[in-house]
Amino acid sequence: MGMGRMWGMVVVVVVVVMVGSMFGAAVGQHQFDLVHAYAHMEEGRREGGSSGEYRQVLQEHDRRRLRRMMLEVVAFPITGDDDIFTTGLYYTRISLGTPPQQFYVHVDTGSDVAWVNCEPCSSCRRASNVALPISVYDPRKSSTMTGISCTDPECKVAAYPGNPTCSSNPLECPYSTLYGDGSSTNGYFVNDLFTFSQVQSGNATTTTGSATLTFGCGSNQTGTWATDGLIGFGQSPIAVTSQLSEQNKTVNIFAHCLQGDNQGSGSLVIGNIQEPDVVYTPIVPRQNHYNVELLNIAVRGVNVTTPAAFDLSSTGGVIMDSGTTLTYLVQPAYGQFQAGVIDAAPVAPSNIPDYQGNSQTCFIYSYSIEGNFPNLTLYFAGGAVMTLGPSSYLYKQTLNSGLTAYCFSWMESTNTPGYLSYTIFGDNVLKDKLVVYDNVDKKLGWKNFDCKFRTPES
Repeated sequence: MGMGRMWGMVVVVVVVVMVGSMFGAAVGQHQFDLVHAYAHMEEGRREGGSSGEYRQVLQEHDRRRLRRMMLEVVAFPITGDDDIFTTGLYYTRISLGTPPQQFYVHVDTGSDVAWVNCEPCSSCRRASNVALPISVYDPRKSSTMTGISCTDPECKVAAYPGNPTCSSNPLECPYSTLYGDGSSTNGYFVNDLFTFSQVQSGNATTTTGSATLTFGCGSNQTGTWATDGLIGFGQSPIAVTSQLSEQNKTVNIFAHCLQGDNQGSGSLVIGNIQEPDVVYTPIVPRQNHYNVELLNIAVRGVNVTTPAAFDLSSTGGVIMDSGTTLTYLVQPAYGQFQAGVIDAAPVAPSNIPDYQGNSQTCFIYSYSIEGNFPNLTLYFAGGAVMTLGPSSYLYKQTLNSGLTAYCFSWMESTNTPGYLSYTIFGDNVLKDKLVVYDNVDKKLGWKNFDCKFRTPES
């Protein structure tokens, strides 16, 4: 599992709970500890929380996220314009300014711009719904903050369609984003020092490193933001990985490892990942998200879907998104997948009402699902294969009768109005894997990984 491998130079942004001495690496890596926003509801179970309410919380999170994602994708299908949408489920802590000011921010592999609440703030949340302290960045208290005017190159890099013009104040580079559920953030871009810890290979000692980061100084936020802001790891030049690469701090590659058995923690590392046995598939070009081409799904080795269901010309590929909780399949692929699992299951399915009274397909089963329910095999372009156990597609729910049921945590995206042609692999698929996003060679890879081991913390 790579436990004996040594890091190259790793840059670590230290936060809350970490996956540890995990993947081997070469030059210039940055690492973020990740914590799942709803970990307190999971009851420490690999299958997730046992209540229907928990499942509904996750579905509602995804509905808000999908609304934001698909609005932006439809609006800018191939332009690669700015793609800020939703707060993700994972957050981390970053340091900005001199002296350092610390902030908890959502980590989003589908967003590009980093932003934080900023003084003076006319409308910022002062309390978090995930029990985090809320902080506000004060540019006046940082000796290294520099403003960005409309004529600065950074403003041109950060510009995107719909962004406000500079006519009101040419000394500022404004940004404004309205999300599909009505939440928003707006303010202006600034430069300041981004501080991180650097882990040296051989002796695992840490030193402090820094880079200049262009980020949004958010003076007006609306909606349900639960943290101090957002840090994006998308593909545009304004994304954190692109900025660090441009300053020769690291290469434009990052990886995350999301823990699936306890507290919803994990780690995200920026740098040249050298872990062996990672399988790769090409990233579909000219997409706003990290899309890959899925060819087929097999249940116990038997293909159950038709390749036409995932045709690139109509779907744009599968979106790999750690910020979406569940997984969503288009039809007819969803029906084919579900029928294949039902046919191979040890018990017949039952229709059980969910928390809102809607019918869902479940299996009443009192034994372990691992080894008894079928594994899935996913085939991708380029020969990459992903194997998933039943905990990746079944969700544990305790019924009022005291019986245990396992319900499908893969949803039919066709039943979500406005999202008819999208397949999204979310957190339940990406957990317990090292997932590598290679923006240099335009490929995405993964391998099964034990994400609970800790790395040195600064």
